Amino acid sequence: MSPPRRIQVLRGHVGHHSGSGASIAPVGTSSTSLPFKKIFVASRGEIACRIHRAAKALGLETVGVFTKEDAEGLHRKVLDKCIELPPGATPVAPYLDASLIADIAAREGCGAVHPGYGFLSENEEFALLCEKKGIKFVGPSPKLIDLFGDKTKAKDAAMKANIPVLNGSPGLKSTEEAASYLKANPQMQFPLLLKAAFGGGGRGQSVVQKEADYLKEFEKCSKEALMSFGRAEVFVERFLLKAMHIEIQVLGDGRKCIHLFERDCSVQLRKQKVVEIAPSRGMNPALRDRITIAAVKLCESVGYQNAGTVEFLVEGELSDAAAGFYFLELNPRIQVEHTITEEITGVDLVQLQFRIAGGMTLADLKIQQSQLSFKGFSIQIRIGLLPGGGGRVTEYKEPEGVRVETAVAAGTVAVTDYDPMIAKLIVRGTDFPAALAAARKAVADFTVGGLRINKDFLNSILDHPDFVKGGVHTTWVEELKLHIPAKKAGTGAGTGAGGILQVDAPFPGQFVEVKVKVGDIVAAGDVLGVLSAMKMLNDIVADRPGKVVEVLGQLNAQVNEGSPLFKIEASGDAPAQEEQSDMPQSVRKAGGQEGVGGQSLPGAWYASGSPEDQVYNTPILRSKVKTSDPTYLKRTDHNLTVAAELQRRLKVVSFGGPAKAVKLHRSRGKHLVRERVHKIIDQGTQFLELSSLAGWEMYGGGVHSGGTVTGIGLVAGKEVMFIGTDATIKGGVSFPVGYKKWLRAQEVAEQNCLPVIYLMDGGGAKLDAQGSAGKGKNDRDLTYEGVLPAMFVEGGRQFYNQARMSAKGIPQVSVVCGMCTAGGAYTPAMSDETIIVKDNGTVYLGGPPLVKAATGEDADEQSLGGAVMHTTKSGVCDLLAPDEDTAMLMCRQVVENLSSRHVRTVLANRVPSEPPLYDRESILGIIPESTNLPYDIREVIARIVDGSRFHEFKPKYGLTIVCGFAHIEGFPVAIIGNNGMIFSEAAIKA
Repeated sequence: MSPPRRIQVLRGHVGHHSGSGASIAPVGTSSTSLPFKKIFVASRGEIACRIHRAAKALGLETVGVFTKEDAEGLHRKVLDKCIELPPGATPVAPYLDASLIADIAAREGCGAVHPGYGFLSENEEFALLCEKKGIKFVGPSPKLIDLFGDKTKAKDAAMKANIPVLNGSPGLKSTEEAASYLKANPQMQFPLLLKAAFGGGGRGQSVVQKEADYLKEFEKCSKEALMSFGRAEVFVERFLLKAMHIEIQVLGDGRKCIHLFERDCSVQLRKQKVVEIAPSRGMNPALRDRITIAAVKLCESVGYQNAGTVEFLVEGELSDAAAGFYFLELNPRIQVEHTITEEITGVDLVQLQFRIAGGMTLADLKIQQSQLSFKGFSIQIRIGLLPGGGGRVTEYKEPEGVRVETAVAAGTVAVTDYDPMIAKLIVRGTDFPAALAAARKAVADFTVGGLRINKDFLNSILDHPDFVKGGVHTTWVEELKLHIPAKKAGTGAGTGAGGILQVDAPFPGQFVEVKVKVGDIVAAGDVLGVLSAMKMLNDIVADRPGKVVEVLGQLNAQVNEGSPLFKIEASGDAPAQEEQSDMPQSVRKAGGQEGVGGQSLPGAWYASGSPEDQVYNTPILRSKVKTSDPTYLKRTDHNLTVAAELQRRLKVVSFGGPAKAVKLHRSRGKHLVRERVHKIIDQGTQFLELSSLAGWEMYGGGVHSGGTVTGIGLVAGKEVMFIGTDATIKGGVSFPVGYKKWLRAQEVAEQNCLPVIYLMDGGGAKLDAQGSAGKGKNDRDLTYEGVLPAMFVEGGRQFYNQARMSAKGIPQVSVVCGMCTAGGAYTPAMSDETIIVKDNGTVYLGGPPLVKAATGEDADEQSLGGAVMHTTKSGVCDLLAPDEDTAMLMCRQVVENLSSRHVRTVLANRVPSEPPLYDRESILGIIPESTNLPYDIREVIARIVDGSRFHEFKPKYGLTIVCGFAHIEGFPVAIIGNNGMIFSEAAIKA
């Protein structure tokens, strides 16, 4: 390729601090040609700093946001103005609050919003909000964001443009459809990829190696997809072995589109990019033309505007002009690795994003495909934190002459609440060997004091012969286990090879099964026999590999704790390393740097430093689970079925009462009780509902949640207890199980000093009910008419609890959305502040019929206990709301103004969090199908607690209870876990 005329560029500081870079200025360098003068940066970290530098080069003012966790982050200091966001349920939640972010941008007078990558960059709703507020979204249209956010729609668009895609099926809804598809398409050869048609994050996916496993894996993926995304469709696709990930950088103005060549992103750990190269090495020019033409064709077919990246999988050799390539996805945003394209082309992509968003076409920018070329090679290396590696940066030194994109500097704090990537090193050279030498030197010279980073892992890649010569593929890192450091010699303990080990009974029980015989070779963790105790079947396992030399226990005999059962001749110094297919976990944390909810470098977070090297105050639990074990797979399948049934029941419950009752309820301008809760709690946060399935199949059915919804949510960053009656369940009449929920919620609120919000909409107890609470054998047998006496008792406790909380100064707020009669009327009367909805809300002990019978007077509901009367005459209610939406807003305002005396915020005592080392969903393969089969509770704990770190209390005493301390999502917790039947020592420990 002969180098044509280069686009006019100005060399400058694209990266942080020193280094080379490029900034394009084809129409001047001021903002005079742009319709906006102030831009909003809707991101954080290094990309926020990168966007700021591009904006300042164009003379634009920048505004951004930060959270409490990011208070000492560099982007807060760099941007012209940075506004603190209110706290959310998690550190990520405020950055994901589309409505709040758009409101701030509008309030600050910003003419454009640049979303960066991650967070809201691929959020169609956010782009629409910006559009409605007259703010230019720096990126494609909301319609295109939606199109390319759905993998099935994106694939359809590629096929319409005659872009190669992997052969596959449409969404299949059942094993019957899956079997029929395979039978009708014999060209689909194994291995095949099964993938959920909706959703992402690796869920509902499986690679099937042989036909015998096809339908079983399809059913498993379908169940997992239904559980995770609410849709069970799965499509079948050809699986590419040893594929290369090649992506094309594109720019479009809505009509025309150009490309800026390719990047090779094949160095990945569990589908997360680690090292990127531009251009790809040894690519045949004809193959390059085919791929880039396809990318441009796709973009022009949909009228793509702004920057984007079209990703492909390449099959075969890059040197082969006829190599196959297949559309993977289009990312409608700037990419983490855009930097290496800038380095080889001399184009500042972020500045061009602003220009195009400002209305300029490619012709206005004087950019033509024929004028673009690349020169040399560039490599980007992602520097990431190791577990527990965050903290204050005590020293910071960049490699000389290297472009560095980062958001840390000496004195700043690197937090672990977001993406672990803290910096990108971008080097270039006249050829690949020169670029590789620069990359190695950059990693060696990059110094960050006070943090633990993944340099060892990166060096293992850069120094590997396969990487040096080229031809690595997307699973190369995992196949060679480059992310798992070699175990140091001499770390074993206990009996050495040739020693005799005795396996004893851990507790009294009946020795019911022998799984091995003399002479058998066993691995560490293999089951030797089964001990039955207190209706539990407990596996006796080998803790060393070796050969069984003697079976000491007598079958079906009662044995005592410490009774010898087996002898094994050890064949190694320590237990063999168990397969850990889910460590490090490929976690996708919300607010990461690779797409919404994505994390750019999860694997690298855990990729350097063996357990012996890492210094922690709290020990790390090491899993012994084999994810390829048939028992694990069987349990996973069983528990996916159970989980799917749970999701089905929860969905039924969420709809409230019968359709007719719901329709009538909505006709009165009312929301369902859970909808009311979600209108009050902070956007982007979740409602922790308690006992959702209480009342399931009780009282003849249909009494979902016992007619009462309780749970905890965040309001203005404060933890609040909600108690609400469901008027669509038999008119809001109370049931015993509903009262039990009400009382339990009040107890939790009182013990934890949580403000309480009562959402009142129901008629209390039915006065003409007859019978006794003990009419049936249990609550399931109780009829609707037989619940009154129990409710009177529980109702009295309800008001007693209200009085206790009032005496303790715990705030209580009532929102009267409908009828609040009989005993229910006491709740708003005893609250600190009460809001009532006009026309719908009423509060009285006895209604018009009772008044007529007692006094002969005629009275209508509103004059007797309506909203206007209670807010203007009786004073029982404090605030009058014209409708429910306004009432919910008033409720938020009341909570916002509560004093801090008895109010807890979610961030109290919180430390930086990190994911467990093992996939949380692998718990499904640990829990047995039968409740009398034991399992190691530590395996569950390891998949729940931060970093899988657990400080166990009395680990050698009372073995059937596991106690200890850990953190979950940064919060300190104490854990008590049943590990079998409970003996006196275990009870004492707990």
